[in-house]
Amino acid sequence: MMALLKSDLYRTVQARWPGVVLALVALATLGSAVLTIWWPLEPGVVYDGLTGRTGALRFAGRGTSIALVSAIAPFVAAHLSCADSDFGFDRTLLSSMRGRVAYFAEKYLLTVLLSGAILIAYLVFSGLGVFVILRPVENVEPFWQVAAWAGEGWLAACAYALVVLLVGQLTRSRAIAFIVVFLLLSGAVEQGAFTFLLLVSNVFGLGWGPALEAAIAWMPYVTTAAVGNGAADMLTVDATGFAPAVRALVVCVPLCLACGGLGALAGTRRDVG
Repeated sequence: MMALLKSDLYRTVQARWPGVVLALVALATLGSAVLTIWWPLEPGVVYDGLTGRTGALRFAGRGTSIALVSAIAPFVAAHLSCADSDFGFDRTLLSSMRGRVAYFAEKYLLTVLLSGAILIAYLVFSGLGVFVILRPVENVEPFWQVAAWAGEGWLAACAYALVVLLVGQLTRSRAIAFIVVFLLLSGAVEQGAFTFLLLVSNVFGLGWGPALEAAIAWMPYVTTAAVGNGAADMLTVDATGFAPAVRALVVCVPLCLACGGLGALAGTRRDVG
């Protein structure tokens, strides 16, 4: 698997699309911060922490939050899901391999690493934006909170990206993968499932309403929004009795593992020709 990973990382570095992704992250963060040279912020503005709604890392990009990572990573996964099959590279490689598990499992590991790379790019450009704006920051969160906040953002990005990668590999359609990206990022999947189950409950008098209301708070879309609100909100216990960070771990980690396991298993049992 490591040889496959090194090969894919090398091809990724040599390709053009990572530069486009990097430019998008820079434009949404550092680029908007540079614009404050021509359109300065109001005098006397002081940032409250680094990660929250009024935090420096968020407003270095004029409102861009870590949710940007969760939005870009699935698009990258949609591209990767069919990248090898477009040129027949997967058929050539798999014909020379004894097993397919390593090949398909490596794609999920690659997606996780690239999602982390996008997160690092966001943090770097946002940090540079803070220096560009040159505004004081008060109530700076401890390092462990910032690290937890960044890790939860990475986890949410991986959850969405691996679902998209799985769909793209199973359908062999980049178009369908991109459709799934838009559905996930808009919350249509969670809201659609919630609405459907609530309708079934109402029609048959099953009384699922309270349970469904409680379950929706555990959906990745909701926990991702909490990460966007900053480290303090992410680590604070809310009405569910759990902090959004805990809910993200409980839901997103098994989801990522399930996607990787199902993708590797399904890939070994079907023709790639």
